[in-house]
Amino acid sequence: MDTWQLPVSFALLVFVSSYFKLFSNVLAGFILGIFVTSLNYILFYQLSWKTLVVDKPIKIDAKVSQIIKAGDRPYIQVKINNLEQFKVKSWQTVYANLSVVEGESAIKAGDTIRGTATLKPFYSRKNQYAFDSELYAFRNHIFFKGKLKVDSVARYHGSWRLQYQRFMLDVFDGYQFGWLYYVLMTGDKSKIPKSDKEYFRKLGLSHLLAISGLHIAILFSLSLLLIKVCLFPFKSYLGQCVNTHSIGLICALGCAGLYVVMSGMQISAQRAWFMASAGVICYLLGTRLSFIRLLIYTLTIVTMISPFAFLNLGLYFSFTAVAGIFWLLSKRKAYHYVFSSWFNKCVWLCKVQVVLFILLCPLVVYVFHGLSVSSLLINLIFVPLLSFVIFPLLLVQIILHSVSESNAIMLLDNLLYSSYHYLISYDFHWFDVQPISTSQLCLMMLSFILLAHVLTRIYAIIPLSILLLHWLLSPKPNWQINVFDVGHGSAVLISQDNNAVLYDLGANYFGTYSMFRHVVLPYLKARNLKLVHTIVSHDDGDHAGGLMDLYKLGFGESLNTFHRATYAQPCLLQDVKFGALTIRSIWPKKLQNDDNNSSCVVVVSDGRFKLLLPGDIEAGVEAKIISKYKNGLKAHFLLAPHHGSRTSSSRQFIEAVEGELVIFSRSRNTAWQLPHTEVLQRYRDAGYETYDTALDGEVQIRVFNEHFEVYTARNAKNLWFLR
Repeated sequence: MDTWQLPVSFALLVFVSSYFKLFSNVLAGFILGIFVTSLNYILFYQLSWKTLVVDKPIKIDAKVSQIIKAGDRPYIQVKINNLEQFKVKSWQTVYANLSVVEGESAIKAGDTIRGTATLKPFYSRKNQYAFDSELYAFRNHIFFKGKLKVDSVARYHGSWRLQYQRFMLDVFDGYQFGWLYYVLMTGDKSKIPKSDKEYFRKLGLSHLLAISGLHIAILFSLSLLLIKVCLFPFKSYLGQCVNTHSIGLICALGCAGLYVVMSGMQISAQRAWFMASAGVICYLLGTRLSFIRLLIYTLTIVTMISPFAFLNLGLYFSFTAVAGIFWLLSKRKAYHYVFSSWFNKCVWLCKVQVVLFILLCPLVVYVFHGLSVSSLLINLIFVPLLSFVIFPLLLVQIILHSVSESNAIMLLDNLLYSSYHYLISYDFHWFDVQPISTSQLCLMMLSFILLAHVLTRIYAIIPLSILLLHWLLSPKPNWQINVFDVGHGSAVLISQDNNAVLYDLGANYFGTYSMFRHVVLPYLKARNLKLVHTIVSHDDGDHAGGLMDLYKLGFGESLNTFHRATYAQPCLLQDVKFGALTIRSIWPKKLQNDDNNSSCVVVVSDGRFKLLLPGDIEAGVEAKIISKYKNGLKAHFLLAPHHGSRTSSSRQFIEAVEGELVIFSRSRNTAWQLPHTEVLQRYRDAGYETYDTALDGEVQIRVFNEHFEVYTARNAKNLWFLR
């Protein structure tokens, strides 16, 4: 929350609770929530010595938890034991992502390493519709990143969970869908091929890749059945005093709990196990909980243990799905009728899938910016298949593998794999949808809650009316500028209607992480934009790094207008109409003495507002452009030349542009320490408003008829614990 929201919310609850007794419980819960969250943060996330160990060499003792990138200079994640005299408390977990720059490189997960590290606090790029690394790091206790010189490595044969994962890898080795069976049994997603992860999303089967209530319910049921079968021959010996069903429930709950631990204690799995525990306890005590109480108690337990579980979107998917199933169950007066015949079971299963599809639609659109149109039918087939065929056979295969080399699932594997490839051969599964905001998502979910009960249905018109009014009355900009946070480099998108022009592609780190693919492309897809033109200012890696991905992903033709049919530098000087905008390239007429000064300088104008994109030109070229264009160089928005280096942004250039705001596109921690202090001061002295992608994240400028509005990604995601 921002600084004003917490006290205002608290004051409002105090005021309302003084008049309405019902809200006293809400106020008490609100206060308890603040206390639990603060205590959890202080105990598990706050490091008193954090600022004392950064930006200097420091001795480190740590255990390797993950190999992020193997090689001669591996990139690893370590769990820190101590940093010189600073020892991590036993109840805290502190991870760091480190690049090994010297010493032993043949490191494996589980090894204990000692050496010298240079650490920095974990910061990352912040862009709309791109993966939020900072939030992920916070949830997973990743506090630092940096470089490591390894002095010694102590080999480790692995924890019991790591040995379990290796055993499962061995069990399912050689199967075409081996990675899927491995994920189902371990919850470890590191073996999922990227292409298959994308196909599963389009088919609406992504939920199978996260251990959830479905998996726990299947294992619990199979364990209960197996235990009761094993106890059946001894029933006569046990006598009337022993309730075999109770023994079966307790043992099945233990098996499910072990599965939750083995699968990494995922939030959705914890929720399912707590619910199963509550059900078993109620059965043993001879009591009964209503569905709503069971849901609330489970949510309370999960969030009391880890309040920041609310940051995990899986929590919302999980509880929404369970709430939908519980609501459907509550609508049936006689449960025996529901399950009295196979036909009724199939009808009820269809109803469950339809309800889940409708309830989860807003969440799916919010997260993935689209819907799987085939998921309803595919899940109707696959969920029962997983429950009654796949999971039991996987357990059989595990048992058989322990005693022999039998292949119990070879036929099933071939059938599943051929069916899967048949399905993905058709390109109709996924439908892109305009993304929705957090407030719109909340209004939609509130509408579902109100519609669920007959007494509150009439009130659902309120959030639905707000949604409609927001859609009808929200002003649409004439055009928009997005300066993406791509670290050291630049990538600027100009969009109007559903068309876009891209200036620069950002860098490509280690040949594996392209800014175009991971930052620009998600935005294009989310906003359903067609990339019409691409301009590459010059061929430096921080500006043209995504060139190969541009071609691979089918956007190569967008280069033709400014860089010819066969890509070449420098850009062609011309005026191009782009809807109501004019895109004018004004420099260079020919290649200069270096790449920076050969940068393509572009002016984008709607006749009222102008954007100037100068690439990496330096002061000498700035003077030439001023001499040639004089007053024609004036622009409201300026991308700082050469990321704010002192070699550019001369006082004459800054005054000639007469801009209202300037944006520095740069990385937070670089050897160049950009933007240089004197450059920043020049812009401020000239009256420019300054924005910095390293500090503000992605900068978005919405241009209207007579005004413009500026939004930043970091301000939009301004969570107090990430400040």
